[in-house]
Amino acid sequence: MLSKTAKKERRILPLFKLAIFISGSGSNLQAVIDAVSDGTIPDAKVELVISSRDGVYGLERAEKHGILNMVIDRNDPARISKILEEHKIDGIVLAGYLSMIPSDVIKKYNSKIVNIHPALLPMFGGKGFYGIRVHQAVLTAGVKYTGATAHLADREYDTGDVLVRSVVPVLEGDTAEDLQKRVLGVEHKTLVCAVKALAVNKINELVKNPVTIINEQDKEGVREFAYGLMRLGSSLTETDNGGS
Repeated sequence: MLSKTAKKERRILPLFKLAIFISGSGSNLQAVIDAVSDGTIPDAKVELVISSRDGVYGLERAEKHGILNMVIDRNDPARISKILEEHKIDGIVLAGYLSMIPSDVIKKYNSKIVNIHPALLPMFGGKGFYGIRVHQAVLTAGVKYTGATAHLADREYDTGDVLVRSVVPVLEGDTAEDLQKRVLGVEHKTLVCAVKALAVNKINELVKNPVTIINEQDKEGVREFAYGLMRLGSSLTETDNGGS
């Protein structure tokens, strides 16, 4: 047995504090909460949930998990900045947040704000492309593939560096609601993959080499499409459940 003097003291690192911004039901919020809880996102804590709207179910989710939550109007950027500073937030997750982040927050948290978008950026992104509108635009355009994209947020809507994409097929006869459900099936794990990189300080690796995720059970055409993304600078991950 080692003597007390020979034993090394264990270094306890502070948890990476996350603030999650929402505007709706918070299913992506729940995915991050669960991933932190089960250790998929290690050494992290969901410290704070901020909603742009009152009465949304995402606030109830936060309350159930004992997470401090509040509604802050998008026209009150000074309060947002103050709250983040008071709680010593390390990184921000935009989980269905429909407002623009204040410019001073974007500057302070440069490369530390992750957003999830329900399409394959840069396609079907930008101001006005959110929720069911995105999926309707995909169907109107007649494309064969869509998916979800986790990316860094910057001063414009949906223009920051891509981190993780997940690809799903658009099927004949799909409605916008069908597509929304299929994309949501990969959205959560796409976001968790990016937030994990943020929490363990590996976000720059994804900026340099974004990951494209596909379901190995999907048709060959989806894989070929994903390999096309890989040739544009993505690594490829195949899964049996649409995420990683």
